[in-house]
Amino acid sequence: MVSAGSHKSSATERLEQQFKFEKLISQFSTRFINLPPDKIDAEINRSLRFLTEFMDVDYSCLNSYSEETGLSSTTHFYAKPALESFITHEDFREIPMSEFPYVMSEIFNHGMVCISDVDSLPREGKNIKKFMKDFGVQSILYSALIIDEKLIGALGFDSYTKKIDWSAKYISRLKLIGEIFANALMRKKNQEELAEAHRQLEVLKNQYKNESEYLQEEIKIEHNFDEIIGKSGSLKKTLKKVEQVAPTDSTVLILGETGTGKELIARAVHKNSARSDRPLIKVNCAALPTYLIESELFGHEKGAFTGAINQHIGRFEMAHKGTIFLDEIGEMPLELQVKLLRVLQEGEFERIGNPKTMNVNVRVIAATNRDLLKEVEAGNFRQDLYYRLNVFPVEVPPLRERMEDIPFLVRQFVSKTGKKIGKSIDTIPDGFVSKLKQHYWPGNIRELENIVERAVITSQGNILSLKDALIKSKPAPEQLSGSLQDVEKNYILKVLNACNWKIEGQSGASHVLGLNPSTLRSRMLKLGLKKELSA
Repeated sequence: MVSAGSHKSSATERLEQQFKFEKLISQFSTRFINLPPDKIDAEINRSLRFLTEFMDVDYSCLNSYSEETGLSSTTHFYAKPALESFITHEDFREIPMSEFPYVMSEIFNHGMVCISDVDSLPREGKNIKKFMKDFGVQSILYSALIIDEKLIGALGFDSYTKKIDWSAKYISRLKLIGEIFANALMRKKNQEELAEAHRQLEVLKNQYKNESEYLQEEIKIEHNFDEIIGKSGSLKKTLKKVEQVAPTDSTVLILGETGTGKELIARAVHKNSARSDRPLIKVNCAALPTYLIESELFGHEKGAFTGAINQHIGRFEMAHKGTIFLDEIGEMPLELQVKLLRVLQEGEFERIGNPKTMNVNVRVIAATNRDLLKEVEAGNFRQDLYYRLNVFPVEVPPLRERMEDIPFLVRQFVSKTGKKIGKSIDTIPDGFVSKLKQHYWPGNIRELENIVERAVITSQGNILSLKDALIKSKPAPEQLSGSLQDVEKNYILKVLNACNWKIEGQSGASHVLGLNPSTLRSRMLKLGLKKELSA
């Protein structure tokens, strides 16, 4: 017979145990308030250890559930030392819940699955019964974690060493503990998503800033033409190639003499491609010093080198999902050619000062006025890069091969210059055009535009005059001997002498040639042109 004192002692123990449990819940609630996101996981694992020891079970866990995959995955757990290596077994960490319909039914209908004795499970629980026996589990208690009426996981306890008659009071309060954990994890997820959104926003802001600055630069650049003008057969042949290659993503190599309008062809390829809604990013390989071109192409991190006071987004990164135009590709230093080859082949590069590999999806258009095969033979250009660039060559004809286009080009340039300086020219004499057709045009269309601009400026009234346009007659055949580089060198030398070796300004050689001063200096250096040689 049990004494009244024994009943009283048992009731007192239950009350004390219940008080301790309520105190434990209160401690959990306090700990998770305003807990930084990076400490939530560690605090959940710590709390699971306390619960495992308090409830005298062998294992506790927090599982996540995905409606899309139907998988239950263990995200946090605590196991007593004797079980820890067994519990981490891969088969036990991720479970397809479709195999346990009894468990899912209990979770969805009652918010909990409570099994005190594995042998007492009904017939419909045969799958979970087999699972528990295979792993030696005697009793389990799993409480659903619900957020916004959606099952996101469960708080669970397993007993391996004994059967447990789960207390109804524990069961009701475990739901509260589950809510504390679930809310903490949801807060962590929301803050991580917010941080990632801020990071993505910062990336987009930097990209927009760099693209905006680049496009503002481009707006200031006066292109050779407003549109491609001409009806000659040679030009139509070139435009046919543009029409063929533009819709593809193939690499294009544009070949042609200085001043033929290679950039305009590049813009036509981009404009007629599927990437036309993204910018065409231009890099003039001849205008950039060797020590700057890598940074311009691939970018650098803050502090990567002396003077790198901010992070710089490279042109390839700016051109992601768009097109990059590498003008004067023959001028690219050998040490950078291998990095360019990697981008072309793998779509990968690293910013200077950052070992992390970046991936880009960029269409490459390159242009050159050099014979790249000769440059390969001379050891100035990589053979593998040449063949990677020369996928679809497009040759731009020189002006002397499309003389029938001169009248159309003159009218365009007269209109353009007239608008720029506020002068109206409405008559272009036939003699003007005839004289232009007698010229050899070593500077091609750029030279023609400069001559027409000078003619518009110096013409009196509304009739175009060549009085001070400095047109020279076409050279005799014997003067055409020599390579393209020799012709270019001789012409630049003549212009330099005519301008008294002045490079910049309206009367400078760069203006006459239609070149950027830094590009002209770079070209002079490569051609070995020095002032003392002109004496």
